[in-house]
Amino acid sequence: MKILAVDIGGSKLLTAIAEIHNGQLRLGDIIHRSLDACTTKEQIIEAIVDAAAELGTSDFERIGVTIPGLASPKDGRWIYAPFSDIRDFPIAEIISERFGNKKVFADNDVNACAWAEKCFGKCCSLDDFLWMTVSNGIGGGLVLNGKVFAGHNSGAAEIGHFGIANDEVMLINSGSPFRCGCGNLGCLEAEAAGPGIVRRYSYLKHIESGGISAQQIATLAEQGDAMAMLAVEITGTLIGRAASYAVNLLNLQAVIFGGGVMESFELFQPFIEKEFNKHVFRSANSSVKLEKTALGYKAGLAGAVAIAVNRLG
Repeated sequence: MKILAVDIGGSKLLTAIAEIHNGQLRLGDIIHRSLDACTTKEQIIEAIVDAAAELGTSDFERIGVTIPGLASPKDGRWIYAPFSDIRDFPIAEIISERFGNKKVFADNDVNACAWAEKCFGKCCSLDDFLWMTVSNGIGGGLVLNGKVFAGHNSGAAEIGHFGIANDEVMLINSGSPFRCGCGNLGCLEAEAAGPGIVRRYSYLKHIESGGISAQQIATLAEQGDAMAMLAVEITGTLIGRAASYAVNLLNLQAVIFGGGVMESFELFQPFIEKEFNKHVFRSANSSVKLEKTALGYKAGLAGAVAIAVNRLG
C-alpha cells in the first residue's frame, strides 16, 4: 500500500509518499513547505496539492494527515488550533475532493505520533505511554492499554495547557506568566514551547524577540551562553514537572519526547529528569523511561501513515 503522508505543523508542512513492507515504514523524498500563524485554510490546501504534484505521482491509495490542535478523527475535521486560530475546518473532505475522492484520514498530530511510536518506534512492546511534542506548541498523545486514548471530545493529553508557571518563573518573565494562545496564563505551551523560550531568552538578554529562534538559543547554550543556559534549564524544569504529573496520574511506562525543540533533547534532558524525579511518585513508577523519539523529524509523517493504515488502534 502506498500512502500520501502529510504532516501539518506550526511552521512547516511536510509531504511524502510512504510504503510499508513487512511492518517496516519506508518514506520517500520529503517535500517541505513553510507555514506561519497567518497561513490560511486555503493556503494549506494549496500547499498540500502543490507538494503532492512535486512528488510526481498520484499512485497512492490513501492519504494520512496530521493536524496541530484539536481534531475530530471520525470526520477528519480540524476543530481548533490555538497557534493559528484555525477553526471548524473540514480538511479531510476538502483534500479528498482535490485528489479524486481518495480516502483521507486526519487526526491530531501528537495522537498520530504516539501511535506511530507504537507501530514503528521505541514503544512497540509498551502499552501505556505518553508522547510529548515540544515545538511551536506543546501537545501530548496517550497510548493506554495498547490503543490511543483520545478522550471524550478527542482532547485528551493536552499537556501543553497544564498551568505550570510558578513565582520563580513569573519573576524571570518580568513579573507575570506568558499568555497562551488558548487565552489562559502560564500554560506549559506558553512557557516552554519554542516561542516561550525565545521570549524568555530575549527578556534576559534585553533584545528584540524576533531576531532569534529556539534552535539558535539551544546552540548558544551548548556554547556556554549563560542566559541561553538559564532558558534551557527553566524549559527543561517545566517540561519535567509536567511529565511527572502525567505519570503520577496514569502510571505510565514511558514518556517519549519529540518535536523541533526536542531535537536538542540531550541538552534539556538533565533538567527534565531532575525535576521529574523530584515530583514523580517513585514507588508506583519505579521503571518509567524518559526518552527521545526514535522517529526523529519524520515522526509526524510516520503518524500520518499510521493513522491511514490502522486508525489509532
